[in-house]
Amino acid sequence: MKFSSIRSNLLVSTLLILLLSLILSFGFSNRAFNAALRETTYAELQENGEYLRNLIAQYSHPWQEGHFDAYAQSTATRITLIALDGVVLFDSEYPLSDLNNHLYRQEVQQALSTGSSQSERPSTTENLPVLYYALSIEGHPSIAVLRVSKTLNQLKGFQQTYQNLFLANLTILVVLGLLIATISILLITKPLKKIQDLVKRYSQGQLKTSLTIQRPREMAELATSLQQMAHLLRTNMESVETAHNRLKAILDNLHEGILLLDTTLTVEVANQEAAKLLNGNLLGRRLSEVISAPQVIALCNTCYKEGGSNSLTIAQYNHLYGQTASVIGKRKTKTLRFLCSALTTDSGQVNSLVVSIQDMTELTRLEQIRKDFVANVSHELKTPITSITGFSEALLQAKNDQEYQRFTQIIHRQAAGMQRIVDDLLLLSSLEQTNAHPTMAWTRIEQILEETVQSCKYRFEEKQSTLSLVVDNPSEYEVLCNGMLLTQALTNLVINALTYSAERSVVVLGCHVDDETATFTVKDEGIGIPKEDQERIFERFYRVDAARSRSQGGTGLGLSIVKHITAVHHGSVAVQSEVGKGSLFILKLPRSGSILQELEERSDSLYHNAP
Repeated sequence: MKFSSIRSNLLVSTLLILLLSLILSFGFSNRAFNAALRETTYAELQENGEYLRNLIAQYSHPWQEGHFDAYAQSTATRITLIALDGVVLFDSEYPLSDLNNHLYRQEVQQALSTGSSQSERPSTTENLPVLYYALSIEGHPSIAVLRVSKTLNQLKGFQQTYQNLFLANLTILVVLGLLIATISILLITKPLKKIQDLVKRYSQGQLKTSLTIQRPREMAELATSLQQMAHLLRTNMESVETAHNRLKAILDNLHEGILLLDTTLTVEVANQEAAKLLNGNLLGRRLSEVISAPQVIALCNTCYKEGGSNSLTIAQYNHLYGQTASVIGKRKTKTLRFLCSALTTDSGQVNSLVVSIQDMTELTRLEQIRKDFVANVSHELKTPITSITGFSEALLQAKNDQEYQRFTQIIHRQAAGMQRIVDDLLLLSSLEQTNAHPTMAWTRIEQILEETVQSCKYRFEEKQSTLSLVVDNPSEYEVLCNGMLLTQALTNLVINALTYSAERSVVVLGCHVDDETATFTVKDEGIGIPKEDQERIFERFYRVDAARSRSQGGTGLGLSIVKHITAVHHGSVAVQSEVGKGSLFILKLPRSGSILQELEERSDSLYHNAP
């Protein structure tokens, strides 16, 4: 039977110890009593034997005198007289006919040899010890050995009495022992139970739990040690958690994805940017499940085998990579740069990899814009410069006033085109400055629209087209803006609509003003803009129909200027178009602008913080 608790083990152990102690005490007491009884009996037999030997010396046939029977009965002693040949001459308890020759009895032989002897044998009837004491009788005519014996009948009574006392005392001692043991065990196990509950709470994470134990001293020290350990563990856990949170915050606020891979290329750590770039939950997944690009897997394997760092730049579109992504994704393709670095142990063995993922899409796009800008500026300026150079040489060789005037007009027209390009570039440059804050003023909507109509009037007359105004401003709201820049933006939109519309067409310039916003619209019925070009028409020098734009004298910067003017007013510009059905440009500005809101917030802050 198994006992699982300390309490039951202690109780059973105490009970076993008590039983063992009582059994051993019973055995020792019994042996001590038997030894004392034997020693006393032998002394009594020796005394009786000496007395009888003296009596035998007085008679030749003393058993016939009747003295032995009376003495044997009074002393409860068996008297046996043995001749030299072993024949029993007298026995106080048994008839001589029932007794065989006693010559070779142990005590008889030893008495004949040494003068006296003693021995012990069990009785055949009661199975009790019988003690024999024999004396040799020297000089007697018939008796050679006197033997006296006694049966230890007292042992039987003693054993019965002792057993009764033992059982009674055993019961009392067991009860008292168990009671004392139970109380003692409870005093020991009660704090143990409390300590067990304390440890259980610690295992559940409740490390702030406290416990006070006064005694026993060992339990109190154990409880104190456990609480000190829990405090140290809590402190370490808080430090680790703080460090983990800091590291996680740093990783999640990086503008590049970070992956930590083990030796099997399984993702162990991934920040938010990595999950965003790779579209999904990455932890615990193999790199091949996350990135379906053999080039990236090969990069990591090479880095794992050779160590060091390696990088790779590849196109990505959803789950596609490389040339497939570039073909299917078109302009929506991202450009990702993977930088793989090996982390090594002190022995130089690679045990993990760190993969940095940078989104190079914007940098690639800006680099491409820079290249396109340089190429477009060179291309746009090359034509008028070439014309000016050529016609200036022709002007030097002009033969009459008519040629002189024609060449001069061409040079003037080309120079004016260059001037427009330079002016637009300077305007764009000023609008792109991070600290550009054009002067804002409350301006009437009607004034802005009137100046826009006047700026475009002659172009509509040349093309015999109509510019129609639709104004929805019943409350006569004004808008906080830079009137010159806003007029420039609307003029560019209107001229752009006229350029891509047929002769005698109608362009509608609309405006709707409410409490919050001022929305300007320019609608035409021209050739429209293909959907794939609508995202790029606000780029510099980007033209859907380049030949038509140049023939109309456009610089290719008009819509880009519109976008930047809208940005400095904290507004938005969008286009809705369908090929063959015309386009609708929507320019939406906050009516009060952002400057007024910032001033109001600053004023409120100063007012509330004033003493």
